[in-house]
Amino acid sequence: MRSKQKKDQRSNCKICSQRELGGAEVYELQGPGGSSLFDVEKAKQIVSDGRRVELLPAGGLAPVLAASHYEEAHLAHVNPESPGIFGQRFSGFFLLDGVHRAARCLQQGKDFHAFVLTQEETLACLVLQDLWESNVGMVVRELRQLLQDHPDMAYVEVELDSGPEALEQIRKLLTAEENARIRIVPAPK
Repeated sequence: MRSKQKKDQRSNCKICSQRELGGAEVYELQGPGGSSLFDVEKAKQIVSDGRRVELLPAGGLAPVLAASHYEEAHLAHVNPESPGIFGQRFSGFFLLDGVHRAARCLQQGKDFHAFVLTQEETLACLVLQDLWESNVGMVVRELRQLLQDHPDMAYVEVELDSGPEALEQIRKLLTAEENARIRIVPAPK
């Protein structure tokens, strides 16, 4: 009787119903510059290489989940002990797999565990990208907004986690005056 009730609860869950139909599991990352689809199964294959799981304390979950959408009704159907997967994009880390598990950990006040993909591994999982502007373009726009927000400051120091090619493109897109007011320092590793 108990397993029938559990099955009935899952059949009323939009996510469980979709998964019962089968098909590829993808994650859609949406942002101000566009959207990207990632192959979750490919990400799971990559992290099955024996790498260690990283810990995200319960206190750090709220900011991560603020950028994610999850269905409250699905939280009871997930195992919060199963690690998630963080991907990396130009703007930082995002939860590619395990949003509902992380939300349940937050709800229960538990730490969350996840594997971390490199930027190259994350790109290998990219299925579709519909960008309205490039990552470099978004960074330039944000830097210009930062300068506009602080007109009285002689310079603004920013941390950027990007390769030398991207930094060169950013510097080329900024004016000489903007470049003089922005000091870019590498993000801590």
